[in-house]
Amino acid sequence: MEERNFRQYYYEKFGFRVVEEKKSVEILLKEHHLDIEKLRQFCLRFTLPAMYRLVVWKILLGVLPASQSSQKFVLEQRTQQYKDLHHGLKLLKRIDSNSLEEEVLLKMFLLEQGCLPFEESNLKKDDGFLSFLAIAKGVCSLTDDNVDQYWISTKFFTYFKKFHDNFPVLIDKTLVCLKKEDSDLKLLNHLEQHDILSSLPLISWFRSCFADVLPETSFERIWDKVIGGSCAILVYVAVCIFLTFKRPLLSMNNTDDMVKYLRKIPADCGDKVVNEAIELWQKNGCHMMHPKSESPALDKSI
Repeated sequence: MEERNFRQYYYEKFGFRVVEEKKSVEILLKEHHLDIEKLRQFCLRFTLPAMYRLVVWKILLGVLPASQSSQKFVLEQRTQQYKDLHHGLKLLKRIDSNSLEEEVLLKMFLLEQGCLPFEESNLKKDDGFLSFLAIAKGVCSLTDDNVDQYWISTKFFTYFKKFHDNFPVLIDKTLVCLKKEDSDLKLLNHLEQHDILSSLPLISWFRSCFADVLPETSFERIWDKVIGGSCAILVYVAVCIFLTFKRPLLSMNNTDDMVKYLRKIPADCGDKVVNEAIELWQKNGCHMMHPKSESPALDKSI
């Protein structure tokens, strides 16, 4: 066992596993009719190579069809729809050159849905709108392609809304897992003593899928798992954030200071949090528990 673990560590350290994963994705993407289930399984069990991440996301989210022969036509239709919506907002004078990218995408989405509010201030009051803005901002940090920004944002937001009813359960699971992983219970007791748990923006974290908490080089790997079909990963990300910053949190006795400290994870800590979260998620077998479906569906591991 130790020899196998050492060999695995050696391969990963020198990039061999990355090469294997790249080759595996390339084989899957060469099929005339892409196997959605195999791509989802790959997302859950491995790390998507960065160069293929957005392509796989677009296929799993339904931005592009599984049939390779139809993708060019569908992309043309998506592009034209993007242009029509963007032009419509310009005619309505709802966007200009100073508009934030994520707000433009939200307004386009609402225009498409036929529910664009008249008052600009209403865009910042609805929790659903705020969730979209956080996700869209995250997507914009990953690609400069305007069409991809719009369709990945809207499809991911629509898909991710299916998990929203599970958020109260996710919070309960987070506390249970934290109690299990915080061996001496010092952190949990400290958080409960200062009523930090009820003050933390856990729901906000979950709604944004950690896009406004973790740096983009980190949250994209969490999104791989969510798009693959598991929102259970969000529990382990939250737990690992607490455990990673256990020492500074224990030194704080002010609830506001703790909440402020946890609102944005330092860029140099993002990968550590995500690596440990995925490891904990895998240790609990969550990467093995997901529904088989041709489209993203609710994770049965919750």
